[in-house]
Amino acid sequence: MGGLGLSLVAIAVAGIKYQLFAAPAEEPISGEFANHPMVEATFMSLLIAIVGLGALAFAVLVNRVRSTGTPGAWGRVTGWLWGVSGALFLLFGAMNFFTHIGLIVNTM
Repeated sequence: MGGLGLSLVAIAVAGIKYQLFAAPAEEPISGEFANHPMVEATFMSLLIAIVGLGALAFAVLVNRVRSTGTPGAWGRVTGWLWGVSGALFLLFGAMNFFTHIGLIVNTM
């Protein structure tokens, strides 16, 4: 899990550095920020970074539970990181159903 966390953090850094995840102008909602690619790049990169930090925290959590039998603060940290990122991914994913259909309709 730690390796996955490091990979996700690296993807997040690349997303900021290379302005990944930008939507085309024809896409509803997200396309409003087409002239500002750092807006969506920052949002998606932070979201991916939060999941990656949760994976790193989970690796520490598993090690702690294995050694002491209690989760300690790592259980709460992991839960918050994955809970927040999960809720944001759920909302962003729901929005993407609309925006991707709009992109198809607007480019037909």
